[in-house]
Amino acid sequence: MKHIATCALCALATAPAVAQEAFDLDTITVIANQTATALERSGSTVEIITEAEVQAAPRARLGDFLTFQPGISASANGPLGTTSTVRIRGLGGAYVPVFIDGIDVTDPASSGGGFDFGGLTNAGLGRIEVLKGSQSARFGQNAVAGVINIESLRPTEDGVHGFAEVEAGSFDFRRGVLGLTARTARTDLAFSYSRTESDGFSASAFGTEKDGFESSQANLYFRHQITDTFAAGLSALYIDSRAEFDEFGGDGAPPFDEVNKTEAMGLRGFVELVTGPVSHEIALSWFESDRVSNSNGVASPFKGERRRVDYRGSYDTGGIWSLNFGADYTEEEDLTQTIDIVGVQAELLLAPTDTLDLAFSVRNDDHSEFSSELSSRAALSWRARPDLIVRASVSDGFRAPTLTQLNPFFGDPDFQPETSLSYDLGVEKQFDGGFLRATLFYTEIDDQIFFDGNSTRCPSGFGCFETGDFDARGLELSGQVAINAFLTLDAAYTYTDADQNNARAARVPRHDFALGLGAQITPRIDAQFTLQHVADIEPSAFAPAINKVDDYTLFHVNANYALTDRVTAFLRVENLFDEDYETAGGFNTSGRAGFVGLRASF
Repeated sequence: MKHIATCALCALATAPAVAQEAFDLDTITVIANQTATALERSGSTVEIITEAEVQAAPRARLGDFLTFQPGISASANGPLGTTSTVRIRGLGGAYVPVFIDGIDVTDPASSGGGFDFGGLTNAGLGRIEVLKGSQSARFGQNAVAGVINIESLRPTEDGVHGFAEVEAGSFDFRRGVLGLTARTARTDLAFSYSRTESDGFSASAFGTEKDGFESSQANLYFRHQITDTFAAGLSALYIDSRAEFDEFGGDGAPPFDEVNKTEAMGLRGFVELVTGPVSHEIALSWFESDRVSNSNGVASPFKGERRRVDYRGSYDTGGIWSLNFGADYTEEEDLTQTIDIVGVQAELLLAPTDTLDLAFSVRNDDHSEFSSELSSRAALSWRARPDLIVRASVSDGFRAPTLTQLNPFFGDPDFQPETSLSYDLGVEKQFDGGFLRATLFYTEIDDQIFFDGNSTRCPSGFGCFETGDFDARGLELSGQVAINAFLTLDAAYTYTDADQNNARAARVPRHDFALGLGAQITPRIDAQFTLQHVADIEPSAFAPAINKVDDYTLFHVNANYALTDRVTAFLRVENLFDEDYETAGGFNTSGRAGFVGLRASF
């Protein structure tokens, strides 16, 4: 939680630097604008989590760890490996594109088109950025709630280095991680591999059998500066997992034993070229998810594939303005349908004064199944004083129906894209050893597509996709203070009032609070104590009458002991006081769980 950052509004990477010692001028955001932007000059709300913070995460599932940030919540249908949804400002995976090393890993064959965080841990991963608000002018369709950008392992120093990590604990959890990096003056190379196994616990609150999980994941990143003006590289990922889950069995009925098997792989190649004041990047990417769900004795295949080509250009005047531009082509398919999307975009970044940055973005997407969609964004960052920044943005977005939602068996081929509008207004105060941030936000969606289990319009026999409206408003607060040279305090609070189709949005907490205390106990021992309190949650319409979706408080502890300069022992305890709670009605969550491990670098 070290950088619980609702970061800076709409900035200009190429604008003249402003001498403001209160802000960390070394921190940049790579997703707020098309070009890398100094954080204090970025107009969109961004949370940045460093690689060190990711590696020290006190919770195994990455989606659960992200909930320590303001505006982010999550729910899960059981233990590690079962379906887990991360929400930004009340909107779930269908509205949150997820990228790993530039590869869009959202599942083209899933009903909502989102990314399942159920089996993703922090193993082999690095820096994470979370961009909030409707961002279709930057990322096209589905970027309605925001975007999550994850980097894998990166080299941090010259030469060849690596680490090995082993961890074991509750629920017969076992994990091993290997990471290797190499850096020269012109080359960055990194590879990581992890293997995770767990016997788990019953996903269903009415069952007693264990629902286990096993997964292998590999990530590769390579970039080589061929000449001073030309570079090329690639990234790749591979995930092979098997997860047991319980789909049915509410109100005391015995659950069925079910299994998801998933093989996902992605590849992205890119070249970068600088020609005078204009820089160019061309990237080709491919992602495939091959999933088989054995549910209620029936094996159902879900296979999706995405192919994409991107061009991005930037014209840097070296003055008060720069222009970014680009075009892309995406093709997605599942077992029954194929769609393609052509997008063009432009972004103007202005710095009319040393204390003001403006960003204006526009994008047009031509979807093969629908008419063109135009998206726009405007944002500003005003540094009213060296230690005070005001941010504001307004943006719209759209989300096209998924292939499943267009299928007449579940949905309607006449569905049209959802459209959204987002506003946020924030202020940040910096002081010695800390900061305070506050952000007001509002998002509305017209013609939102949702699943209605009582609908009989389609022939599925167990419900259909329908349309309605959604709106959410709220407040995000975050801060950090260095109490002394040994203690650091972080806090985040979010108030979210979200309504879907004239009713409370399900599984969205109205109040979400996180408090973290970091302590350097001795030169070799450090620890972090984290408190989470979630209140006023509405169960979903599918929750059984007997459920535990209610207020809950969790306390986590993690500690590190440097045995030598290269070997560290670590301890994690999740849910120390054994809170009995549910985030999804009828599905268990972990009670008290402890884990120990060793990490050695070389």
